Amino acid sequence: MRFYHYGLTFLVVLVTTSCQVIKPYAPEPQRVVVESVEVEIREFAGRPEAYATVKGRLTSNAAQLVDPKQSRIDNNLYIEVLEQTPRDAVLLPNLSQAPPFQTRIPIELLGLDPGTYILNANGVETSFEIAPLHAGLVSEDIPAPETPSAVKLIDEFIPIEESGIPGTEAPPL
Repeated sequence: MRFYHYGLTFLVVLVTTSCQVIKPYAPEPQRVVVESVEVEIREFAGRPEAYATVKGRLTSNAAQLVDPKQSRIDNNLYIEVLEQTPRDAVLLPNLSQAPPFQTRIPIELLGLDPGTYILNANGVETSFEIAPLHAGLVSEDIPAPETPSAVKLIDEFIPIEESGIPGTEAPPL
């Protein structure tokens, strides 16, 4: 009976310890405190490029920025700026003591028409404008200038084997 009691106790301990949830090494990424956001528009190869310069504060000295998430609803673009903090890091109670950060994030403009847009980075908003493309049309009336090519193509037949008699095929091997 005593052996049965120890076996049952061992089984209960084994089941309860195996059912415990082990915390992951790092908690889920959290949103950072954003203080300001600015948009810079440039043109590259005839297409607009936009970058958001986001400034704010992290929640601890151990926190690190992770890849931001972007989404769009109509003319509103949303950037969620996130940080990853190790599980045992101590969060600062006073965010004025938190370390500042500044990051530059490329804004996805694919599929956006020219116009005015609002960028929201963790609740801080700014507006920016995508200008229309200024592509010039090539007129068919003006011939293209002829420039000499560095490579000249010659269409020439080069036989693989010679048969000796013109007009006959090479003997089979």
